[in-house]
Amino acid sequence: MPQLAKPSAKYKESFLEARREFIDDKTYKYQHLPEVDAAGFEAYLNERTDHELGRNLPEGFVPASDFWLVEKDKYLGTTNIRHRLNQNLLDVGGHIGYHIRPSERRKGYGTLILKLALIEAKKLGLSRVLITCDEENIGSAKIIEKNGGVLENIFVQSNNLPNKKRYWIEI
Repeated sequence: MPQLAKPSAKYKESFLEARREFIDDKTYKYQHLPEVDAAGFEAYLNERTDHELGRNLPEGFVPASDFWLVEKDKYLGTTNIRHRLNQNLLDVGGHIGYHIRPSERRKGYGTLILKLALIEAKKLGLSRVLITCDEENIGSAKIIEKNGGVLENIFVQSNNLPNKKRYWIEI
């Protein structure tokens, strides 16, 4: 049964395989794909730990916890739980983001990773979370709604950026 795990060297090869899948997937719009290869993997893990503890955050970032959806030694996807919101996250980013590697989509993992992320968000002391998705991303909207998301509104962006559906979930 898939479960959440902290990013770890145990999943290095599978994570790097998934990263190559994301790069090769021309339809995927995930904009924050980490620039990491085998040589930089340990530094990447350290960066994730720092960001969770609020250390060395890039400008505009907030502390966030990463979890990987894994089954045995296989990396299936990532969820990122922001501990609080700044204005950009309130407008378009939300508390929780997630993605599933291309070869594992349409198997129910998106719904599962969000369900498990909500449990972790509650452990972080959050009782209500904002989750957003691009307006045209029907699959993600369904995942959010299956997990109790209530649409508040659609945030209209400028500069040809996609409009964002903004959902709230009571944990």
